[in-house]
Amino acid sequence: MKIRTHPRIGAICVGDEVYSYRYHLFARVEAVFPAAVCVRIAAIDGVHPLELTLIPQLWRADDIENLSVCRYCGGRDDLHLERETGIPFRACTHCRIVPPQEHQYVQWRWW
Repeated sequence: MKIRTHPRIGAICVGDEVYSYRYHLFARVEAVFPAAVCVRIAAIDGVHPLELTLIPQLWRADDIENLSVCRYCGGRDDLHLERETGIPFRACTHCRIVPPQEHQYVQWRWW
């Protein structure tokens, strides 16, 4: 029986940034497996004195999104943040429809 790689894992490399929808956390990939990625999460140790420790975790492929590639086409070149706040989803220059400099914010309007 052949082990198949999950479709989301195919574009993930070691060092990529991923976001977990389950835990609402960002992390950098340490290792890639066929259906999961290994990340290290910083946690505060509860004993005195307080120390920051790195805890390895496995995140399932269904629960993550790769933030190091374009959200729309999957490219890795010329990436820009879609929004300045919140989840840092990235889009390439080709997939961006309206550059942020040309956005017009109208208060009390829905469009």
